[in-house]
Parts: sequence; C-alpha cells; structure tokens
Amino acid sequence: MGAKQKAIKIILPILVLAAGIFAMRILILSRPAPQRQARVNPGALVQVIKAEKQERQVQIFGTGTVQPEQEVTITLQVNGVINEVAPGFTTGAFFRQGDLLFAVESIDYELAVERAKAVLIRAENEIIIIESKATVARQEWERLKLKDEKEPNPLIVYEPQYEDAKASRDAAVASLKQAKLDLQRTRITAPFNCLVRSEEVGLGKYVRAGNSVAVIASVDGAEIVVPLPLDDLRWLNIPRQNDSTKGSPATVRLEVGSNLYQWQGQLVRSLGAVDMKSRMAQLAVRVEDPYRLQAEYNTQKLNLELGTFVEVVFQGETLPDVVQIPRRALRENSTVWTMDSEQKLKIVPVEIIRLQKDTVLISGSLEDGARIILTTLSGVVDGMKLRPAGDGEPR
Repeated sequence: MGAKQKAIKIILPILVLAAGIFAMRILILSRPAPQRQARVNPGALVQVIKAEKQERQVQIFGTGTVQPEQEVTITLQVNGVINEVAPGFTTGAFFRQGDLLFAVESIDYELAVERAKAVLIRAENEIIIIESKATVARQEWERLKLKDEKEPNPLIVYEPQYEDAKASRDAAVASLKQAKLDLQRTRITAPFNCLVRSEEVGLGKYVRAGNSVAVIASVDGAEIVVPLPLDDLRWLNIPRQNDSTKGSPATVRLEVGSNLYQWQGQLVRSLGAVDMKSRMAQLAVRVEDPYRLQAEYNTQKLNLELGTFVEVVFQGETLPDVVQIPRRALRENSTVWTMDSEQKLKIVPVEIIRLQKDTVLISGSLEDGARIILTTLSGVVDGMKLRPAGDGEPR
C-alpha cells in the first residue's frame, strides 16, 4: 500500500467525525430555549368526611359472662329409694315447670298418712265422748247443786278433759298434715322452666333427707353482670326497686368465626356496690328466653349458653345536635382539622361529649356540613393547602 492510500485511510475517518460534531453543534445552537414555568403546589392529598349535626344515641360498651337468672340446688326432705326418674333426666336436659324429675318410693309415707288418719279419728271420737259426759255431769250438778255454789268444779263437768282431748285432736291434725306433706315430697317436680346443670340421681339409689342431688337453672331468662366505669352511669336509665320505669335497652353480641350473633336485652338493676379492685359499678342485663324455648319463629341459630363471654352494647341517652366522628379524626388538645371552601386547613377546637369505642361525639364551634380531615399530616398549620382525595368532594 502506498503512502497516499495510508493517508486517505487516516484522514477520511477524522473528516467524517468532524463533520458529525459540526452538524450536532449546529442542531444544538438552533434548538429553541425551553420556556420557564412556575411550579404550582397542588396541596396535601387528604381524605375528608362531612360533619352532620343530628340526634345521636350514646352507646356504652361492656363485657360480661352469661349467668343463670335463678339457680337452685335440689335437696331432699325425705329418706328412701329412688324408684322413678324422668326420661332424659341428665345434665343439659330441659324441663317445663311442674314436670316430674324423679320420685322416691312412697309406700312408707302412704302408710304414715293412713296411721295419722286413724289417730285423728280416735281423737275426734274422744272429744265426742267427753262432750257427752260433760253434758250429763252438768245436768246432775244442776239437779244437786248447793245454794252457795254458783259454778261446778271444772273437773266435775270434764272441762280439763275436754281441753286435753282438743289438744290431742289438734296434734293428730298436724301429724296428718305432716304425713301428707312428706308424701308430696317423695315426688320432685321442676319449680320453673329449667336446665339441669348437674345431677346425682339413679334408679335404686338410696337417698337421705338433706342430700343435694341436682342443680337446676332457670331458662326463662339469663343475666349478664357488666362492670362499667361510674362516669358511664349518667347516660343510662337504671331501674330502682319498686320502680315501674324500664331500664335502658342493650344488645348482647357474640362473634363466632365470621358470624355475629345478637340478642336483645334490658338493663334490670344495679348490684348496688362498686367492685373494690376495679372501682367499677356492676349492672345486670336480662335476656329473655336465651335457649329459644318459647319463641316459635326465632331465626337465631345459636343459643345464649350459660358461661359464654359476650359483649354488651347499652343504648343510652339521646343527645340533640351533636356530630359523630371517627376517633382518628380527633386531634390533640381537643381539636379537629377541617378543610374550608378555599381548600385550606383550619384547626377547630371542639367540646368532647363522649369518647366511644370507635367514635367520638362532639359539639362546639364545628359547623354543620364542615369537611373534617381524616388523614394524618405532619407540620400542620392553619392555612395549609389541601387537596381532597377522589373528585375533591366530601365523602
């Protein structure tokens, strides 16, 4: 290869590169300069809700354990062998008021009644005999009485004997009543609609008076004792003794898995004492027919079993012209953040009427329809620019 060709191979790439650089420089210099635009602050994105002043009912939340309204231990009053037991008489069984639960062999008590009847007949006959003797004795005394004797000696006219015979008759009557009562006590019946909590009864078992053989609980109603702070009592209607006023309604709730079961109850009384440890009042809520024995068309699929731990929501006093907001919308120093018509933040002081489980009831200078900010922001000051989420309207 000659010197000329070598020079061309070296110079030609240099010329191509230089032409490219020159063309790029011309393009850069000919490009129009970008226009400067002022940056606009769109405001912090926030979620808002609309404040609505209206009547609100105070809700008070508590918890408690379901207890029987009435529980009785069956204690025998007679001795004997159990010779009859109601079908299904076992723990967990239900019985109606007046149903036979079990019976003690009664033949001995039936014989005792017959003996008491015989003793009573003899006592009544003894009175008839003494009355006849007394009549004859008085007639004889009237015929033979002396002038200085106004009344005969009581022994002569059988007065002490008559009183003794009447006492014997009264004792015989009492013995007959006792024998009949013992006979009745051989048959144990349900004193009310009940659930058998426990039992120790079996055919052929010998029992003695004073032995406890079963525990039954009323199923007409159940009670839940709910401890509450003393400050909550002012919102509730607590019935007093001999007061016909109904107590505040309450809803008993039980969450099982993803299902929520509810029963309607009513505040029936205060236990009249404050717990020494918790310093809380004790209120009793009654629920009618917890085992669905009386309701023919009850659609509830779950019984309110004794011993169940439940939540109780009391429906307290109704307050006019208050606003209910989520608890997260309440800020420090009893304030809320609002968005004004110019989409600027405004800090508004409010009066807290009641803090509830998930909400707060407030009043004060908050206007009806005000947009309350739910979003938590940092460095908040009055007049801060805001931007509502979504379409910009309160929701």
